[in-house]
Amino acid sequence: MLKNFAKLISTVFNPIFLLIPVPFVLVLRTTASLNAAIYWALFSFIFVLIVGVFILVGIKEGYFSDLDISRKTQRPVLFSFAVLLCSIYVFSLYFLNAPKVLFIAIFALFAGLITIEIVNKFTKASIHVATVSAFATSLFLVYGGIFILSFLFIPLVAWSRIKTHNHTKDQAIVGALIGVIITVAVYVIFEIYS
Repeated sequence: MLKNFAKLISTVFNPIFLLIPVPFVLVLRTTASLNAAIYWALFSFIFVLIVGVFILVGIKEGYFSDLDISRKTQRPVLFSFAVLLCSIYVFSLYFLNAPKVLFIAIFALFAGLITIEIVNKFTKASIHVATVSAFATSLFLVYGGIFILSFLFIPLVAWSRIKTHNHTKDQAIVGALIGVIITVAVYVIFEIYS
């Protein structure tokens, strides 16, 4: 029963699903425009959807073993595709005069992908935990107050990844550190230079 609950948590907090609300949450806070938040969320969703389709096709064609890309050796293919897609996204944001906060978010995503790729040479860091950590940190930095409670999702997702035998405790901790540190670093850098 606990293992099924852990699988549910892992699915709900899949990085693909967590990336969907990020543009909406960030744009709404920085522009106070519901229309702009919806527009940029839908625009960004196209790119998230492309990554999801890429993973599904990869599973069907045998490039990936599962939705989590559990095998460390398969991750560079996904990361390379994600970096290419992020580059296209950045150019699109520039040409469409997107809110600055989306550039900050995509810069953090780039930094996270590069960091996880480097760390993966030594250990299989949990991307689920890194993503939920980055999301919780972003919510708290942007909204403050009650959103500190979003940090409670970090140990929940870490537990689920350990319980489903996708990661060890150390790999979950490394993922959490990557998510928090990169998000805070990018936030501070953009605060200093803006």
